[in-house]
Amino acid sequence: MEKCPKPPKSSSKCVVDAKAYREGLGPQEKERYLEKLRFIGGADPYELASSSWINDDPESLPSIAYPDIVNYLVFSPSPYTAEDLTSYKSLEAYNQMVCGWVREMQYQVINDRCVVNAKVLHSQSIRATPLEPWIIAEKSGRILGAHCTCMAGLGETCTHVAALLFLIEEIVKLRDSKTVTQEKAYWLLPTSLSKVEYRECRKIDFTVTKRSQSLEEQSASDFCTVTVGKTQQPTSDELSSLFSALSATGSKSAILSLIEPYSDSFVPKVIGENFPPVLTELRKDEAVHMDYSDILSMCKDVEISVSEEQAKAVEAATRDQASSKLWFRFRAGRITASKMKTACCTDPNQPAQSFIKSVCYPESYRFTSKATTWGCNHEKFARDMFIDVHKESHENVKVHDTGFFINPSVPFLGASPDGLVSCDCCGVSVIEVKCPFCVKSDKVDTVSYLEKDSGGKLTLNRNHQYFYQVQTQLGVCKLESAYFVVWTEKDLHVEQIVFDEEFWDMICQKSRHIFDTAIMPELIGKFYTRLSSTMANVSSQPGVSASAESHDSDCAASTSGQEKTWCFCHQVEFGRMILCDNAKCHIKWFHYSCINIKVAPKGKWYCPECQKLPQFQPKKGKKPYK
Repeated sequence: MEKCPKPPKSSSKCVVDAKAYREGLGPQEKERYLEKLRFIGGADPYELASSSWINDDPESLPSIAYPDIVNYLVFSPSPYTAEDLTSYKSLEAYNQMVCGWVREMQYQVINDRCVVNAKVLHSQSIRATPLEPWIIAEKSGRILGAHCTCMAGLGETCTHVAALLFLIEEIVKLRDSKTVTQEKAYWLLPTSLSKVEYRECRKIDFTVTKRSQSLEEQSASDFCTVTVGKTQQPTSDELSSLFSALSATGSKSAILSLIEPYSDSFVPKVIGENFPPVLTELRKDEAVHMDYSDILSMCKDVEISVSEEQAKAVEAATRDQASSKLWFRFRAGRITASKMKTACCTDPNQPAQSFIKSVCYPESYRFTSKATTWGCNHEKFARDMFIDVHKESHENVKVHDTGFFINPSVPFLGASPDGLVSCDCCGVSVIEVKCPFCVKSDKVDTVSYLEKDSGGKLTLNRNHQYFYQVQTQLGVCKLESAYFVVWTEKDLHVEQIVFDEEFWDMICQKSRHIFDTAIMPELIGKFYTRLSSTMANVSSQPGVSASAESHDSDCAASTSGQEKTWCFCHQVEFGRMILCDNAKCHIKWFHYSCINIKVAPKGKWYCPECQKLPQFQPKKGKKPYK
């Protein structure tokens, strides 16, 4: 196999103190950094031994093509906001690559994924210490993550990362093609830039290298003599034969991207899948300034639907779970199994804002602790131990990794079980594993959510959030049984839980109500996270004291004797109405139907607008107002 010439060695070693660098990151940035490292088994490219890197085996490089680069830089969701990165500026980094600003590229394969790093010169300071970007990609060319030591490196799409991607693309194109001598033309690659020489202005080429002026085109004009002769126009059969031969080579010839059916292979995998719409894209600009009742009316006109094919595509594409960006995108806006107990128990009249935000923006509101880290690190070991025990009494046991499940019948719900187990005798069941940190070295009978039944057998408490979680998983996955596994360093508890249809109907009804009245207003109009002008300018006009009035009234009395309007709807008093306990509320009275309640709440009640005021939000450690 032909060898790629080794780039010039540098006398300076990696200038990045990886450990100090990681510790200096903010909590969210550090978690994202560690998440990227998990793609390659937790190894940090800045800490890998120099002897483990290679630079003379292009066959090891991922097959990154230009569509992969555009899809990553422009259309990939941000790991922090879940919105498209739209880093169009980074596409201009092709010019930096052609000019030789990418130096000392090296790579290695870890866990079937290729990590590539290099040194890239600063755009404004040639003499400064080069930056050190790295990227992680699958063999197919799908880019999983990137990083750079520049100021914008945490965004993963800086020009230095882009320049490295363009160099990989050029090497891959040369690797997959042949010259007339059947040798790979690595000598056409730009040489590394060591210094910038001074020139007179009239001798400087100020033109920008465009994608149309590719390295192949430059090489053709520089090294080949073309004799133009008279040739006949090719026939349709000849063209078909040519395209078929090009496709058979395995390389992505540019002309094939315009010819059907060969163009299908140029569509990025993520775009080509039949996915349902992402719920965070339901937001409507006009709804951001609407009041609560108007948003509710708009929500009633929005239909959420997911087909069976789309649900299967989502599950298959999200089996990396928390390591998958799509996993977070499709979770956003859906009530997941782990949050079902909160959804069913929160007051629909005053839903907890932390719950709403965690449902709508799961990637922004995730957290890590010793307990979660312990659980993640031991989950697979606990599951394997369960499988070993399960095999003793079941035939042909198989375990399957799972992604994010969506049930088309209840598309506002979702579940991500820890796996599925199947056997010839019992069929398919859900696996849910718990590794409690607080009792990690104790017996399972000390676990708080396990209680003894009348026969002295440990069972999961039916009122605990984990029971809600398991029942939701069964309902969403449309299965009849689950294995609830609790693992400690000294013990293992395995309990088979069967699907409770009556319980499932109850949680579907309650979660549907909270979804319609709380989650949808946030998705459509960001009602709970926007800066409300009406809240910022609450009327200082004295109102009726909340303690002097009853919450519930069949008719809100008008002290002026005139026909006055109330509520979000600006209509006169009719039917049952409720008074906001904020004495300075500029609306005061609300119709039951407008705020979607049927019975008077207990204790104090604040309207949806006043609930967002700091003084009326429940303090940490206290229950919400009811």
